[in-house]
Amino acid sequence: MRLSEAGELLALISAYDNRNTSEEVSAAWYDLLTPYTLHEAKHAAKKHFHESTDYLMPAHIVRIIKAERRARLAKVETIVPSRADMTDTAAELTATKALSKAIASGELTAEQYEDYRRGNTPWTTYRRGLHELRGAA
Repeated sequence: MRLSEAGELLALISAYDNRNTSEEVSAAWYDLLTPYTLHEAKHAAKKHFHESTDYLMPAHIVRIIKAERRARLAKVETIVPSRADMTDTAAELTATKALSKAIASGELTAEQYEDYRRGNTPWTTYRRGLHELRGAA
């Protein structure tokens, strides 16, 4: 998440609970939510307000995101790169880490992961194709 996105998230949250925000508040939330995407954070905020009357704090968002990331990863079980990314140990480890992050964040669905695994396309090329498809939609 970027600092400007933290402000966007807080604008959404403010629409729900009427809180006051400032650049300082955005910076504080940004510090805690940097590892996550704006999409994940917005989804978590909406889920929180849908399910709870508690005053929303960054910990609520982090807890929801982590639970959803665990659930996405559980659908895949063991993450193994395609043959195209098994050129050497370093490439395999890099691809495995990138795939884990993409699956956890929802960038790559379990179905898309299986499609990638069945093919012989390197992850970076496959990912670029996904981004191009999303941009065309």
